Amino acid sequence: MELFLEELREFIGRSHPIFVHLPIGMLVVAFCMALFGRQEKYQSIQPAIPFVLLLGSIAAFVAAITGYLLSLRGGYDVKILGFHQWLGIAVAVISIFLYRLYRVAATEGRVKRYRFAVFSVLMLLVGVTGHFGGTLTHGAGYFTDALPTAVKDFLGYKVADVELAPIENVQEALVYEAIVAPILKQRCQSCHGERKKEGGLALHSKEAILTGGDGGKVLLAGKMTESELYARLVLPEGHEGRMPPKGRTPISGDQIKLIGWWIAQGASFSGKVSTMQQPAEMKQVLANLEKGKAAELTMEYAELPEAPTLPEDLVKSLQARGIKVLPVAANSNYVVINAINYPEFSAKDMTDLLHIKEHIVQLKLGKTAIKDQDLASMTKMPYLRKLHLEHTKISDEGLKQLKSSPSLAYINLFATNISDAGLDYLAEIKSLKKVYAYQTKITPVGIEGLRKSHVEAYVDSGKYQLPFLVSDTIQY
Repeated sequence: MELFLEELREFIGRSHPIFVHLPIGMLVVAFCMALFGRQEKYQSIQPAIPFVLLLGSIAAFVAAITGYLLSLRGGYDVKILGFHQWLGIAVAVISIFLYRLYRVAATEGRVKRYRFAVFSVLMLLVGVTGHFGGTLTHGAGYFTDALPTAVKDFLGYKVADVELAPIENVQEALVYEAIVAPILKQRCQSCHGERKKEGGLALHSKEAILTGGDGGKVLLAGKMTESELYARLVLPEGHEGRMPPKGRTPISGDQIKLIGWWIAQGASFSGKVSTMQQPAEMKQVLANLEKGKAAELTMEYAELPEAPTLPEDLVKSLQARGIKVLPVAANSNYVVINAINYPEFSAKDMTDLLHIKEHIVQLKLGKTAIKDQDLASMTKMPYLRKLHLEHTKISDEGLKQLKSSPSLAYINLFATNISDAGLDYLAEIKSLKKVYAYQTKITPVGIEGLRKSHVEAYVDSGKYQLPFLVSDTIQY
């Protein structure tokens, strides 16, 4: 029954993207009706405003509930999630309050003046709430990165590095085809392409690049600083020769480094990344191009020593049981262990994991049968950074086993029997940075105790408090 309720909660939570757009549309329509209804010739639409507001209010509450259920799955930036959550609740509360103003106090002139002001505040909240929702879904800068360059300059907004399409295995990729050509297409070919050739220069093909423009060749293989293709990119800001010109989206720092490195290495149009020399700085830039999460993980574990080769037989044995063994990046021997499809995970499985203890950086054991005594083995994993124990029967006694963990920085204890005593044990882990503890027995006193010993540690217990609003004192 408990598993059924968990799955039902997940299903309902995933409907949030469906419901979240309903209150936006309804409340904006109601606002437009209120705005135009102030004019005499449109006053006939005013009686419909309360009905549209009511529908918008109900939709807002449904969106808030589904959003909360969706948030329980974790994986979101807690700070941004908190803003989005409480602003969303505020939209729901204010919209129903506004509905009451229209229904109960429709004949009071003074209230009529105030309710449009309240409506304006509501629209502002809808916009800000949507912005934080977009940030959670698409990442920071999703909206602001698309602003015209002139607007960004005026606001003093710094352009974030634009990522290339993810590359599955960057070391096996062709440098020009997979890295350089996409940069040129993304940032240069609107002015220097097959159809438009400013200065006689086109950069859409090997032949065009080697031909150059009206001023001669722009690519001198092996001569980075003498090649106009690179030299124009690093001219001071404001210089009339700098490329891309002012008003165009700038090329990112990493992209400039990649083009310069390619030229310095001979500007091959057929060579692979692995055949070229890679200084330490370029190794990191190239690693950032790895596919999806692997790039982030590569950066996170870049400082670790090279791990020995994984024993193939043991990996196959683990995977045959349903335990996923996922490398953090291509050609890496560090792994993430995920037992999501193996709820029977037991002490025997933990013993097997100790054979690859120097390879494990993350353990995902949520919703498994892991027991308190099994956690002692984890202290033997020198590079274990993240541990997921959500929805398990782990107690304070289990956390006591983790006190000597050498590298643990993150632990998820959602829906466990942890109390303040467990936090006291976690306080002895010097590397700890984040603790997620929704639906546990911990108290604000316990959280404060952990923060005294770990100033940088963040504990999220999910016990938010709604800020006091002046409207809370209004009686109607």
